[in-house]
Amino acid sequence: MKEIELKIPNLGEAEDTEIIEISVKKGEKLSKNDPIVVLESEKAAMEVPSDFDGKIIDIKVKEGDSVREGTVFAVIQVDENSILKEEKNDKDEEKIKEKDQKETISSINKATEIEEVLIDFNGINAGPAVRKIARELEIDLKQIIGSGKNKLITKDDLKNFIHSNNSIQKVEYADLKSLEVFGDYEIENQSKIKKAGAKNLTQAWQSIPHVSHFEEADITKIEKQRKDLNEISAIKITPLAYIIKATSIGLKEFPLMNSSLIDDGKLMIKKYINLGVAVNTDQGLVVPVIKDVNNLKIGKIAEKILEISIKARDKKLMKDDIEGATFTISSLGGIGGTAFSPIINPPEVGIIGVSRSKTVTKIENGSFVETSILPFSLSYDHRVINGVDAGNFMTFIKATIEKGL
Repeated sequence: MKEIELKIPNLGEAEDTEIIEISVKKGEKLSKNDPIVVLESEKAAMEVPSDFDGKIIDIKVKEGDSVREGTVFAVIQVDENSILKEEKNDKDEEKIKEKDQKETISSINKATEIEEVLIDFNGINAGPAVRKIARELEIDLKQIIGSGKNKLITKDDLKNFIHSNNSIQKVEYADLKSLEVFGDYEIENQSKIKKAGAKNLTQAWQSIPHVSHFEEADITKIEKQRKDLNEISAIKITPLAYIIKATSIGLKEFPLMNSSLIDDGKLMIKKYINLGVAVNTDQGLVVPVIKDVNNLKIGKIAEKILEISIKARDKKLMKDDIEGATFTISSLGGIGGTAFSPIINPPEVGIIGVSRSKTVTKIENGSFVETSILPFSLSYDHRVINGVDAGNFMTFIKATIEKGL
């Protein structure tokens, strides 16, 4: 038998995550892929499963602990013969990763004359002092193009960003002392996802010039198609699947909507279409991603919606599930409302908000006819998208929905 330390895996952009649940006990036997702990990052709650069949002989963390990639969180006892293959693969991957990191750091050192430059693997090039200031002011360094060698972000770049954007404002909070005199109350701690969401939404609202465009589409035809499909489909197909499909067609037709502003006057026009879909969970709002959605049919899109929703609510989202979105859709169709203006999720340049459909009676050929009307809205980045672009994009989506998919 062999004892193996279990470590926190690569968490993508998340620097620190919190242990919110320990799913096993010391001495408990478990199978490969059984969950051991549940982590909460700023983007999602996710389970960390076991890579082996075995028995937990030690737990190195407790609920509430902050951990990061490489932190040992448990020790498992396994049959040595069953792990030879996994161990060899891990060593090979570790060697490749270590080599890549050394090559990256070496190239940075050659390209700059500053010894304390830190480039993380999201491509942000900044020293410790700049990162500290950015954290204190809650500035997303991805929004800043460095003026130094190898796009190093200097203190002057940070200062210029603050002055030019005029976007770093003190977030106002309620004054507890002035409110507690009015009656009883209780303090509730927000989840890391909700706190991160509040920070990110504030930054997006302050730094991106948002404009909203509102539209309505007659979904009578697709409602009939949807009901016919649901009679033969094992998975319930919702109107959201049609909205996602129509949006993906629109993004292909209007590639500007599928872009990111990467520099002053430069755009990254993406050739791939990955749609983020906002999902509400008990930990907060998360945005898992449906990849290459333009190549999927309605039934497959409905299947993907169900899959990511279940994974999000069961805390099973992995790093790959929440990365790579080029555009986002937020649907309140199952709740209500007539319209809303969602906040853009940078570095995307647009987001569609879907409200609840309504029944409207109109006259056709002298007769009263009931139709289903779906309100939907677009929030867009006015630095990239102008009113004509937005209008054409939304008119195209409306027409695509109304002719049926």
